[in-house]
Amino acid sequence: MSTARDVVKRSLQKIGVLVKSEAPSADEASDGLNALNNMLGSWTNDGLLIVSRAWETFTLAGGTALYTMSVGLTFNTPRPVKILSAYIRIGTIDHPLSIIGDEEYNRISFKALRGIPQFLSYDNAFPTDNLRLYPVPAAAYPLFILSEKPITQLTTLDSDVNLPDGWEEAMIYNLAMRLAPEYGQQIDPVIADIARKALGAIRINTARNRPIDAYPAGGQVRNIFSGWRN
Repeated sequence: MSTARDVVKRSLQKIGVLVKSEAPSADEASDGLNALNNMLGSWTNDGLLIVSRAWETFTLAGGTALYTMSVGLTFNTPRPVKILSAYIRIGTIDHPLSIIGDEEYNRISFKALRGIPQFLSYDNAFPTDNLRLYPVPAAAYPLFILSEKPITQLTTLDSDVNLPDGWEEAMIYNLAMRLAPEYGQQIDPVIADIARKALGAIRINTARNRPIDAYPAGGQVRNIFSGWRN
């Protein structure tokens, strides 16, 4: 398995800063790791580059509508990029929650109503995000959440690159594109083409596994892959 150091080294080789037998200096390696993590951070905002979806279970507090969701907060988990689905389980019955925006939540006139939650609002604020439920949970119900998680940052140069097939190539060639200007190097069109295609292949593979359904008035499900009508 490759490490962050390997990715940085190979990226610098692609733009001619290093030859095959050379290793990056400590300063070059450190700068390369920062650039690599900045790139991964920006990719996290691209929905088709999200590689991790997680179902997680949390316990609600009766009488509490507001929760925070991040490492060290009420729901102690990596801060989600997006909440996709959620439900409350009571006994053996699951009660799906509708995901609503801040504006819809703000239009609720009596927010203190207690009962089984039907709506979930997540504001995606930073550094402290807020998750609100309505009605206010009447008891300590278990809450199940499906969310997209950010791409894992590589904390050190020796961190393993533990990502699906195709990701390492995309990282090497796209990092090369980012580093080239810092070293006054011209970007080889071949490098640029591979970088673009490698990233595009990941997006296509992700899109294949995402629903592309629409639910227009009339009740018919429409899908761009299977045609106008299922």
